[in-house]
Amino acid sequence: MKAMFIIAIKEFQLAMRSVSTYIVFTLFLVISGLIFSNLLFKIALAELRFLFEVIHVIFLFYIPAITMGSIAKERQNGTLELLSTLPIKLSSIVWGKILAAMLQLKTMIALSLVFFGIIIVFGEGIDYGTIICGYIGLVLAGMAYVSIGVFASSIPSNQILAFVLALLISGVFYVLKFLMPMVPYSVVGPIQYLSFDFHLTSFLKGVIDSRDILFFIAVTVVFALLAEFNLQSRNMMQER
Repeated sequence: MKAMFIIAIKEFQLAMRSVSTYIVFTLFLVISGLIFSNLLFKIALAELRFLFEVIHVIFLFYIPAITMGSIAKERQNGTLELLSTLPIKLSSIVWGKILAAMLQLKTMIALSLVFFGIIIVFGEGIDYGTIICGYIGLVLAGMAYVSIGVFASSIPSNQILAFVLALLISGVFYVLKFLMPMVPYSVVGPIQYLSFDFHLTSFLKGVIDSRDILFFIAVTVVFALLAEFNLQSRNMMQER
C-alpha cells in the first residue's frame, strides 16, 4: 500500500513539472470555456450537463495521452525490470500508475469548477445536486478510462501504440450507444449495460444509482487485474 502511494506521488509530481501538462490543461479550459460561454450567454442555459458530455468526449483522447507512458515508458527505458526486482508487488505498481493518472484527471476536472462558479454568480434556480452528481459521474467514468489506459500501456513498449490501443478500447465503450438503434432488440440490454454513456447519463440527470457505481468500479478493477496479469506473464517469460 505504501509503495503504491509513493509511486503515485512520484508520477504525479513528474507530470506537474512537465510543460506539456499545462499546455493540455490550457487547451481543456479554452475548449470548455468556448462551449460553456455559448451555452450561458447565447442560449442562456445555466447548466453544466452538456459541458459534462463534452468533457466525457475529451476523456477519450486526454486519458490515453496521460496513461500511454505509464508502463510502456518504463519498459522502453528498462526501469520496469528494475521495479520488478524490488520488493514491490505488481499490483502496487499498477494501482500506483492508476492513482497518479487519477490525480492528473482530478486536477483537470477541478479546473472546470470555474464554470460552476460562474453559474453560481449569473444563474438562477441552480440544481446543485445535479451538478455535484455530474462531477461524481465524471470521476468514476474517468477512473475506468484510466484503468483501460494503464492496461493498454502494459502491452506494448511503444507509447504511441499504447495510446492508440487505449483510444480504441475506450472508444468501443463510448460508441456502443450509437449501435443500439442498429442491433436486434434481444441484444440491446447487454450492449446498453456496457455503454459508459448509459451509466454516466444517470449521474448527469442527478441520479446516483449503486449499479452505475459498481459498473465503473468493476471495469476499473478488471482492467487493473488484466494489466497486472500481463506484467506477471511477461516476467515469467523473461525468467525462462
